[in-house]
Parts: sequence; C-alpha cells; structure tokens
Amino acid sequence: MTNQNLLSSAELKEEGNKFFKAGEYVEAAKCYSDAISQCEDKNEKLVYYKNRAACYLKLDRYQEAVDDSTKALTISGSDTKALFRRVQSLEKLGQFSDAYVDARRLYKIEPKNKAVQEMCFRLRNIMEMKMFEENSTENRVNSMLKILFDKTSDKDKRQKAGDNLVVLSRDEAGAERIFREGGPAALTDLLEQRDPYVRLSAIRTLSALCNGHQARAIVLLREVGVERMCSCMGSKDATEEMSMATLHLFQSIADSLNSQDKVNLRGTENAMRADYAKDLMAILVSLKNMLADKEVSAQGRDNAVSLIAKNIPRKDLRAGNNGRTMAFLEIGGLQTLLEIASFGFKPDVAPVDITPNTRLNCAVALTKLYDDLGGDAARTVWDEKVRQYLQSLFSSGSMTGNMQAMSVLTCLLQGPFDSGQKALGMKGVLETMVAMTGAEEEIVQIAAIEAIITSTSKQNKATFVVENGATLLKELFKNTKSDGVKIRALVGLCKLGSSHGTDVSMRAFADGSSQKLAKQCRKFLANPAKDFDLRKWAAEGLSYLTLDADVKEDMCRDQEALDALFQLAKSKDKTVMYGVVSCLVNCTNTYDKNDDAVPEMIELAKYAKHHIPEEHDKDKPTYVKYRVKLLVEAGMVNALVALANTDTALLTDTSKELLCRVFLVSVENEENRGLVVAAGGGKCLVPLCTEGTQKGKRCAAQAVARIAITSNPAIAFPGQRSLECVRVLKQLLHPECDSLQNFEALMALTNLAGMDDTHRRRIIREKMLSEVESYMLEDHEYLRRSGTELFCNLCMCQEMVEIMEQESHERVKIFVLLCSEDDEATRKAAAGGLAMLTAKSEKICRKIRETSKSWLENLSIVSLDENLEIQHRGLVIVYNIVSNCKFSAEDIVASNILEILIVMSKDESPAKSKARATAIAALRKLEDDKFIQATGL
Repeated sequence: MTNQNLLSSAELKEEGNKFFKAGEYVEAAKCYSDAISQCEDKNEKLVYYKNRAACYLKLDRYQEAVDDSTKALTISGSDTKALFRRVQSLEKLGQFSDAYVDARRLYKIEPKNKAVQEMCFRLRNIMEMKMFEENSTENRVNSMLKILFDKTSDKDKRQKAGDNLVVLSRDEAGAERIFREGGPAALTDLLEQRDPYVRLSAIRTLSALCNGHQARAIVLLREVGVERMCSCMGSKDATEEMSMATLHLFQSIADSLNSQDKVNLRGTENAMRADYAKDLMAILVSLKNMLADKEVSAQGRDNAVSLIAKNIPRKDLRAGNNGRTMAFLEIGGLQTLLEIASFGFKPDVAPVDITPNTRLNCAVALTKLYDDLGGDAARTVWDEKVRQYLQSLFSSGSMTGNMQAMSVLTCLLQGPFDSGQKALGMKGVLETMVAMTGAEEEIVQIAAIEAIITSTSKQNKATFVVENGATLLKELFKNTKSDGVKIRALVGLCKLGSSHGTDVSMRAFADGSSQKLAKQCRKFLANPAKDFDLRKWAAEGLSYLTLDADVKEDMCRDQEALDALFQLAKSKDKTVMYGVVSCLVNCTNTYDKNDDAVPEMIELAKYAKHHIPEEHDKDKPTYVKYRVKLLVEAGMVNALVALANTDTALLTDTSKELLCRVFLVSVENEENRGLVVAAGGGKCLVPLCTEGTQKGKRCAAQAVARIAITSNPAIAFPGQRSLECVRVLKQLLHPECDSLQNFEALMALTNLAGMDDTHRRRIIREKMLSEVESYMLEDHEYLRRSGTELFCNLCMCQEMVEIMEQESHERVKIFVLLCSEDDEATRKAAAGGLAMLTAKSEKICRKIRETSKSWLENLSIVSLDENLEIQHRGLVIVYNIVSNCKFSAEDIVASNILEILIVMSKDESPAKSKARATAIAALRKLEDDKFIQATGL
C-alpha cells in the first residue's frame, strides 16, 4: 500500500496544494484524483475538482480541465472559480461561443471583478469578429454557388468562382459554412453540369469538406453516392484531373471514416462511436467492380487499383485484423486483379482499357494484400486461388493463355515474391517459359523473357532459371532482330551480371563485361528514335549494372545518357520509377552498407576462411562525392522532384525512402544546396518527411535540416512550409538518431527561431524544449553549443520568457552555468539568452541569484571575456540584475563585479564604447539605489 493510500482526502488535498505551489502539476493532479476517489462529501469534491482543473490548465490539458470544471458546476452551479477555469479552458480549445456564454454568466455573479470584465470584453470582440467572418463567408458561398449554377455567366468568371469555392472549403470555418448552406445538395447538382471545370471544382470542394471530418464525410458519401463517384473517376469522358480529384475524394472519405475527428467535442469521451465498416466495404466492393468493367477508362482503373492498395490492407499489421483483405478475397478480388494483370505483356490487346502502369500497380496492391494475410492458413487460401487461376490459363491450350499466365507470373514476382515462387514451381511452368522464348512471334518471346527476368531476383529460389538463363538470354540477344526482345534479353543479362552486388571479387562475368553491357544499355537509353518502352527497359538494365563502380563512373560522365534518364523520370509513365531511382541510388552509393563491421570480426572471418566482400577503389568517398556533384549539376534534382510529386501506387514507402536517400546525399555538399533549392527540392522534401519508412522520413528531415542551416528558410521553404519544418525537424531530436542528425536539427531550428515570433512559438508549442535542454547538457561540445544557441534565439519570444520564469525547472540555472563554458560560441549564446531574459523579466533576475551558487563567478567570467560581444552581454546582464533585484545588487557590490564595472567605465577605447556605456549605467543605478557613493575622483 502506498503512502497516498494511507492519507485522508483532506491530507491529500494539502499534499496536492504543496505540489501545485512547487509547480509539480502532474503530482498535484494525482493527489486531487486520489482525494476525489476517496471522498463522498459533495462540497469537498467540488474543491478537488476545481483544484484538479487548475492543474490541467497548467499542463495544457484543456479538455480535461473543462470536464472537471463541468463536474464542479454540477455540484454548485454558481461557483465562480469553476466557471472561470471552464472559460479559460474553452477559450484555449477555441470554443469561443461556449466560453462567452460562461463568461457572461460569470459577469452576472461578479460584475465588479476586473479579470472577469477583461475576459468578457476579449471574448465579445472575438465573437463579433467571428460573426462578421461567418456572415461574410455565407455571402461569399451563396455568391459563388449562384455564379456556378448560372450557365449564362462568363466562363472565366465561373472558373474563378469554382477556384474560390475550393480555397474556401480548405479552411475549417469555410468548410462548415459551405456544408450548412446546403453544400451537399448544391455540389451534387454541380456534378451534373456540362462544364468540366465546374464539375472538377465541385469534386475538389467535396474532397476538402470530407477531409478529417467524419460527420461531413458520411453525409456527403450518401448524398453524392458511390456509383456517381465511380462514374466521375472511371468515365472515359473524364479528364485525368477529374479522375485524380475523385481519387482524392474517395481517399478523404476513407481516411475520415477510418479515423477520429480533428475536433474532440466536449462530453464525448465516453460516447459510443459509429461503425462505418459497411460504408467502407460498399466503397471497396464498387472499386473491385470497376476493375473488370469495360466502360471504365484506363486511368480510372489504375486509380481504383491504387485505392484498393491503400485502403483494404491494414497500414499497421499490429492493429486490428485482416477482415477487409479476407472479404476482398471472398468476393473474387484476387482473381480480378490477376485478370487485369494478365494482359500486362501487351496492354493494347486487353479486353478492358489498361495502361503500361496497370500491371505494376496490381503488383503493389497484391504485395500489400499478401502481407496483410497474417498467417499460413490465409496464405494457403491465397496460393490455391492463384494456382487455380494459372491452371485455367494454361489448360486453355492457346498461346494467348500461356502469355497471360507469364504476365501473371511476372506480376506476382514483381509483387508478392514468395507467392510468385510457389506459382513458378507448378508442374511444367518453367519448361513452358523456356519453350516460349523460341517462338517466332515477338509478343510471345517478350512475355516469356519478362517472366524469366523477374524470376532471377533471388538466386537461391530460382536455380533452374539462373543456371539456364544466361546462355538462353545471350542467344536471344545475339540472334533476334526485334528491339523489344533484344532489350529485354539485355536487361536479363544485366540482372545476372550484377548478382555479385558491389563485391568486386565475386563478379559473375569476366572483367569488362558489365561495362560492355552498360554501353549497350546507354545506346538504347540515349537514342530518342527508340520507343519509350525500350528506353525504360534500358534504364532498368542500368539500375542493375550501376552496382559496379566502373559503370557508375562511365554513367556519371555520359551527359547524353543522364539527360535521357532524367527525361524518363519526368514522363507520365511512372513504371520508370524503379529503374531511374535505383540507378541514382547506386551511382550515389546511398544503398545500405555494412559500415559498422568491427575490424576484429573481419580478421576473425578471414582466419576462418569466410569470404569477405571487397570494395571497389572507385566506391571510396572521394569518387562518390565527385559523382554526386556531376549528377546534381546535370539536373538530377529536377528528376527527383518529378518522381516525388507522383500520385500513384507505384510511389511506395520503399520508393520514397530511396528518393530521400538521394536527396540527402545531394545536399551533403554545401555547394549543391543552392541548386537543390532552385530545382524545388525544399518544397518537395517537407511532405516526404511525414510519409514512408522511418529511415526515409529521417533522411528527408536531415536533408531539410541541411538546407535550413545554410539557406534562408523563407526562400527555401516558402509560405507555411517553413513552419511545417519545425515538426519535421523534431523527429531528428529523438535519442535513436545519431549525433550528426541531432546537431543538424538543432542548427536548423536555431535558424528558424531567428526568423520571427511565429516560428519561435511553433517550436515552443511542438513541446521539444525538454529534448533541446538535454542537448544543452550533453558532453559533446557541438551538441551543447547548438542547443544553447537555439534556446538563446527562443528567448526573443515572450512565451519563452514566461516558461523560463516557471519554478518547475532549472533552465535559468543551466544558462548561468554555461556562461563559464570553455567553448566561446556556447558562452556567447548563454550570455545572449540571459541578457534578453533579464531585460524582460524581474523574476528571472531574482531567479539567477536563487538557483545558482556560482552566479557571481560566472557573470565575472563573461564580463571579462576577451570577446567584446560576450563582454558586452555580460555587462548587460549585470545592469539588468541591479535594476530589478535589490538583493542581487547587494551581492554584486560585495563581489569583484563592482571592480569590473569600475574598470570598464574608465576604458575609453572606441572598441569598448558599448561595454563602457553599460558599465556606467550599472554604476549609476547602484548609486541611485544608495549601494555605492560617487567619490568624485
């Protein structure tokens, strides 16, 4: 039994009061909670609820403060403290209407209370402003809808009205007003308009209204209807913009129904929440039906596959169950995906419209679905369905059926590889594959070769293909007259030739073979007369060969090939993503490397005669740095931006990580950062910091940090992006990140904090001060310095001053102690921070004396510093202290600081004019307060 369990409720209250006065609000709240659970008397509970509400206010837990104040008011409806605290909490939550009602009620009870009068006045002004905005918004909404419905209006005018409606809907207040003013019905009617731009604006507005709001999302889903939305996305008359906008609408609805509202409404903490599983399933069934619908456009079908990949499998395999995935299998979703993937070898001959991206999109979706199965039983069901489908294709006895089967195998091997390997092991599959390479028809050879290429991804699982593949592919490359077959055979050889990875001692082919293969690939890639598909395959071949350092060097010096590669990246066909990104990752050496190998373990492995991989001389840092410089100057960043801005299922978390790795190495050299910013790298990196793998997000965040250190953040990250950088950089302060990431994040945050109060407040509100404080106490000199510099810049903000005044921490003491640091930059930052704090707060002037025993000694150090700027800051601190704290002034007079002031006041050298003026001002203040007397000498 704990000590608190032995205390009475009254004693717990006293204990809580002590904690509250000491600024330990969490402990105080615990005491009041224990008192509430023990107490039966209503009047006593009233006090405890009010006290706990005060703790929650201090801890910024405003909703809990509202709840406790409400509980207190149910006991005594006219309790002024409870009302006052509820008003404060509601105001902080932004619920101004409720806060104003309570404030007026409080004013009736205590009309002469000045604090209540000020509160009422402030809230009334806020409410008047909000009413004005709402009325203005209401008129704007009505005006815009009127223009959009008026078919006689000028086209430009209607387009502008549509754009304005979209912008307005992205603001929460505007979205709510549109919704209340009959928005759902009006926007649904707009979807029937002939003007495509009006319909596009309506879809975008609907998407913004649904974003993060369950209630609006479900109303709009039922008003518009899934069938109409599918029609907008999949109609053959729909533009690409329209189809993509509808995809975003579907995704906004799915995200909203899968998550809680942004706004945590009062009194709903124990309420039952609606289950939207049926609505979500209805959407997913409709999307599944779109896949096989002949009336659906190719773009719409790809978007449906993307939505299935994003919304059916779980995002976190540890959460929930795989019910949606199993339901998708039960309604024939797997067979439908395999069916549309089966024509990937030749999209033109498919019975439904598909794009060159469709098969790869299906591979992504199948991978996510397969990963979500979770157990052997579900995988057995999956494998049986795949086996049955392939068997049906092979049993048809036609060459078309065999080609479809090869395309399905290619899709499975590109996606859920284990499933593909099991299918590859079916009786007669490998023999059929090899036999098809000898067919006369080019399309048959292509289907078989693509399957062979994908099956060689894991050598230990495709022994037959690896052993027989090289000879077969060489013959095809030499003898065929078809460019399509030749390039695919070439890529197969490239893949086999790169099986040794970066280990130069294990090359699969003779020395120089990789360079010869790469030369052939570059010929295809750089030849504009060649078909786009051929150039795409050439890029994929290079993505394997560029593991060889000689090939990397040749590639980075071939400007023509680089230009062609970057042009591929900017194309609409995003199946090029893997080839282009892998090529850049290899050339910049940003793949995973075993750099942490312990030398002793390497020696032990050599002694045991284990193979030790050998690194190529041209993979050393000097070569890599020069290659990165060549790539950035050649326009690599533009290609990265084009790939990162792609909205497709092909942009997986792994692809994003690869992009982030290349971005990071691009900004490693300070000379390259200007080129990266000019190409739009800054704008592109911020979203990459929030989505993807943890490694990828941290690489992107570190790239953001490096740009923010040496560039003006307002230019590199225009608009609100510089504010978004704050949250992005916070992740680099995590203890798991290495010291360089910590240091660069602190430096970048220091630059952001130097911009304006808006950025300083954002840093404070992101609650990272504790992490920064821990770095101020680090042993590493650079981390300690950068943490102190960040705190110094934050001290320009009034909110930071108020935080430093709190008794619950010793940050002022840390600043004082850092004034005696050996590192000059750290002393300078600590002295600057204290100078600003003491100028703004009498409490901090007193706190310096109360919290640090060595404060006089440390102030002496900075006041006598050789650096004139630090010296001036030290004297400013002394002046501020003697101006605001008499007890501290008395101690200063009794110490050697008085002698320092006298000496400084007599130093008339021009360089020390500021220090002299400050010292004289401090002495005059001491004289005015009768601590010293002028001698007249």
